[in-house]
Amino acid sequence: MNIFWITKLTDDTLHKISQLEMVEELRKRGHTVTIVMAKNFGEKKLIKNETLYLPTISHPILSGLIFGLVIFFCFPFIIRKKQVDIVIINQDVWLPFTLTLKFNKFPLILDIRSIPIDKKRSILRDIALSLSKYLINGLTTITPELCEFLKERYKLQQMRTAIWSSGFSMKNFNSQMVKQDINITKDSDTFIVLYHGSYSPTRGIEELIQAMAIIKDPLQKKIKLLMIGFSADVIAKLSDICKKIHVNEQVIFVPPVRYQDIPSYISFSDVGIIPLPPENKWWRVSSPLKTLEYLAMNKPIIATNIPFHERLFKLGECGVLVKEGNPKALAQAITHIYQNKEKLNQMGKVGREIVEKYYSWDSKALELEKFLQTILKSH
Repeated sequence: MNIFWITKLTDDTLHKISQLEMVEELRKRGHTVTIVMAKNFGEKKLIKNETLYLPTISHPILSGLIFGLVIFFCFPFIIRKKQVDIVIINQDVWLPFTLTLKFNKFPLILDIRSIPIDKKRSILRDIALSLSKYLINGLTTITPELCEFLKERYKLQQMRTAIWSSGFSMKNFNSQMVKQDINITKDSDTFIVLYHGSYSPTRGIEELIQAMAIIKDPLQKKIKLLMIGFSADVIAKLSDICKKIHVNEQVIFVPPVRYQDIPSYISFSDVGIIPLPPENKWWRVSSPLKTLEYLAMNKPIIATNIPFHERLFKLGECGVLVKEGNPKALAQAITHIYQNKEKLNQMGKVGREIVEKYYSWDSKALELEKFLQTILKSH
């Protein structure tokens, strides 16, 4: 297949990881995939391999408008010349701008990785997604729960859908290939619980820090919480909380590091933790990438029971599944896994087997490939 994948993102690498990994796997499977991205005037090209940049300007409103107008007026001629078979459109592109692609009878797939369920609803987003039933031939998204949410809210029950969740890179996340080249030391009696990722008030970060204060001595002094990826102002805010509840020696903060360095920190730790509050609607439809990264590195996880995590634990005992995201429940889970340290290697092995079998990018690319072929056959 000759696939064009349109996205307006230009500079947020973390949000492009899953898309770029998927594109690379599709190429390995013999497909031609061209990424279509926005490029502000004067901006360097971030990705040069098989990438088409469409011009725009750096402006919160006009950037999307200009990018969309280029798609509306010029892009149909580009993809007709390139003999494209199918077009995938990321959620950051406003769908009405793709109307001319529909007139040219190209099969269109809308890919939605996330949606701010708990935030104020966007009228423009609602209009675009409601119109998608008339413009789009198929919908792909990240979890069954998000798929059902989108179908119900935007009346898309008749639309063909497919799920491709987060995956992991078997090349980058391999405990046998990673060197622990980091500037943190620990003695043989120290137990490291790792959290890496961005910060928001809804991610359960404060609850996790409060959990460290509940863990009783002598375990409290042996267990360290390593938190990676927060900005300086967030670290300052969380450090104040640590001091107030007297766990500043138990919690270690590391500013954002390069994505390729994350495996070293995971290898350095004993267990990864994902404290997302399970009652939060957004987390219940999500597929956290860090969960797969911990497991890929043969590390067991402490994870709250959002549906994605529940599916993992049904496949095997790969850590501790926490029913609630409150500090007491998290503290009990950390204590339990510490007291069962002899099972860490086995749980880590089970986790690696799960992600290798069900969540490699190769398996995700195969799922998406089959869906795209189904759309093409019926178009």
